Amino acid sequence: MTHFINFLEFFFVPLASFLLTLIVLRFLIDRQSVVFSRDIPNLRSLHIVPTPRGGGIICLIVSLLAGLMVGIFASFEWWMLGAGACIAGLGIVGFIDDHRALSVRKKILAQSILIGVMIGLILDDRSWHLFGEVFVFPDVFVFWPVLILMIWLVNLTNFIDGADGLLGAHGAIITITLGLWFYALDAHALSLITLVVSGTLLAFLRFNWSPAQIFFGDVGSLALGGWLAAIMLIGITRLGLPAEAFVILYGYIVFDASFTLIRRLAAGRNVFLAHRDHLYQRLIVKGKSHQQVVLVTGGLQVILVVLASINVVLEASGVWLLVIATAILGLFTLYVCAVERRDRNGNS
Repeated sequence: MTHFINFLEFFFVPLASFLLTLIVLRFLIDRQSVVFSRDIPNLRSLHIVPTPRGGGIICLIVSLLAGLMVGIFASFEWWMLGAGACIAGLGIVGFIDDHRALSVRKKILAQSILIGVMIGLILDDRSWHLFGEVFVFPDVFVFWPVLILMIWLVNLTNFIDGADGLLGAHGAIITITLGLWFYALDAHALSLITLVVSGTLLAFLRFNWSPAQIFFGDVGSLALGGWLAAIMLIGITRLGLPAEAFVILYGYIVFDASFTLIRRLAAGRNVFLAHRDHLYQRLIVKGKSHQQVVLVTGGLQVILVVLASINVVLEASGVWLLVIATAILGLFTLYVCAVERRDRNGNS
């Protein structure tokens, strides 16, 4: 009987979040709500018509409300509430940036404060599992490296939000995977909240699939990046999941954005200026549709899910699984280069 009740809970709660997000987005889009800013195309854009931006605020609000409900009816610790408030804060920073552009300095400062507080709430002097070994690091030793890595992940998530359906698809696949991992570890409250997030992302995809009726916006991408960063730290330090499993799971987001930024730095270009140099952008510029890019990278994400899940079960295989994941991402880069080369040859 208990298992049946759990099944109903883990089915209907994400379904309810999916339907609520769907209904609210439909209502606001139809009425061209002032809640959303307008994204005006420019030379670096991949869209050609002005499009509402900031739909991620609905995903954030629904996820927060559902999280509070889970807290009332399920096992919920006070630090989760604080972490949720910090993620909401990141969303607020993104919302302000969507409506009136903030300077890079102000955004990084706000992110540093919010993520720093979130790390302080989550860290619990627990052991770190890495490549089949267990390490114990004092909080004071890991705080600053973790802060930098989490700020990096939040902004990489933001950078990936540049093609119709891309971040929504990858976010949904990742959060569903994490929800299943946490369920298997009996972390039912975290599992349920994570699946709620996936429900909102799937609903958002209905309107963000190419041609997009609305974009996620910084409010959505920064909040989602904050959630992915927080849940990674929770999984590693409180649930004993191997750190490299998250590196593999987040592999596409981390690789595409990091590779692009390093490539731009090496070429002496300003990394703070908008551009179309990401791997997924280069494919679209060379003629691939938004749908094709999402399906190709989504398939890549599924492979990374399988590798990361194997890593969770077989921790000692982490090194080899990470090498395989890196090789696969390298092959994807060669595929992008091959598409560009064919395009140049075809136009010559």
